[in-house]
Amino acid sequence: MEAPLETARPASARRGLLARFAKDRRGIAALEFGMVSIPFLGLLCAIFETAFVYYNHEVFDNAVINVARQILVGQYSTTAQTASDFKTTTGANGYSLCGALPSYFDCDKVILNISTPTNDLFGSLNGTVTNSFITNPSANITVPAPGSIVVFQAYYPMPIYLSVLLARGANGNQAANLYGQSSNTVRTNPITGSGLVHDIYSVMVFRNEPQ
Repeated sequence: MEAPLETARPASARRGLLARFAKDRRGIAALEFGMVSIPFLGLLCAIFETAFVYYNHEVFDNAVINVARQILVGQYSTTAQTASDFKTTTGANGYSLCGALPSYFDCDKVILNISTPTNDLFGSLNGTVTNSFITNPSANITVPAPGSIVVFQAYYPMPIYLSVLLARGANGNQAANLYGQSSNTVRTNPITGSGLVHDIYSVMVFRNEPQ
């Protein structure tokens, strides 16, 4: 015996099915979370990256402070040496700049600058300490003589790990509005000339101990 053919549902039945679907609240939380999960997770990752930037800045500052203390007490030679050698030179207290940084720092990308004012006055430094050395670094480092004022600057271009921050909309603006403020700490990578990096920058100003 042949099974009877299934007849098409009337329009009223279809409308009733749609009405029940619209009123059904089961699974609404999962649906709503699915709608907000992507921006929520993106915001969460951005918070973690921001915290990581602050952490790395603190680590970098501490490494620079340790080296500055060694310069202060005359643990570094005052003869010129390459920036690469200076970064790996270990002072009497066992610290070197590269040795004090975590392994995920690429120490080859750290840029250093050491200078001293010509008239040996702290007041003369006002407005003269800039970050122009970042784009025009010196290949050699010379530690000023004992008793001299020292301006010790260090810079590290930290990669941006969360790529969504680099996404651009139709109007050309980035998702994180990285160029929205003149005081932001994101710039084009000064080493490669392309891509964006976080600025990790530290500066110490002090007078060397006299001999």
